[in-house]
Amino acid sequence: MHADDTRGTMSRIDVAHLRCRAASRRTRGAPERAARTALLAVLLAGAGAAQAGDCMISATPISFGPYDPITTATPIDSSGSIRVDCDPTTFGEALFGVFVTISLSQGSSGTYAARTLRQAPASILQYNLYTTAARATVWGNGSGGTQTVGGGVGGIFSGQPTPRSFPVYGRIPAGQDPHLGLHSDTITVAVVF
Repeated sequence: MHADDTRGTMSRIDVAHLRCRAASRRTRGAPERAARTALLAVLLAGAGAAQAGDCMISATPISFGPYDPITTATPIDSSGSIRVDCDPTTFGEALFGVFVTISLSQGSSGTYAARTLRQAPASILQYNLYTTAARATVWGNGSGGTQTVGGGVGGIFSGQPTPRSFPVYGRIPAGQDPHLGLHSDTITVAVVF
């Protein structure tokens, strides 16, 4: 698994919009609450309201080790991780962290149903990547029964570290008959923050 792609998208509500909502509340007869709401919006959004946190990602590859079709009667499990390191760009992010959503591509198979480790010209080993150690939910992009993984990174009150590691759990099912030699796949990791 390689961290070939990092994408950051801004998912902020700009301060002007929050101020307008607070101002409209003021006209309904709650001036003190509207003023506090506007002040809180400015403090949480901070000076960098048009920016999302500044994040970098890296990945620890998953290595399944040798696969012997004759003696392998149970699935082979392995794990890796995706490390996300974020620097807050707003006061709110400094307090509560930067929320990230991580999706994984289908790899060379073109499907989440069964990703494939390949060896040229035509040998494959089916495998998949999962969101938990139970290996019940495929980690994908949220489509076709897959899920993304996300959470807060850093922040004084979030309880989450920065950098934060998100484990990736892999499994190769037993009962396959590949050719001898190295089989590999490349997964694109997309982090939206």
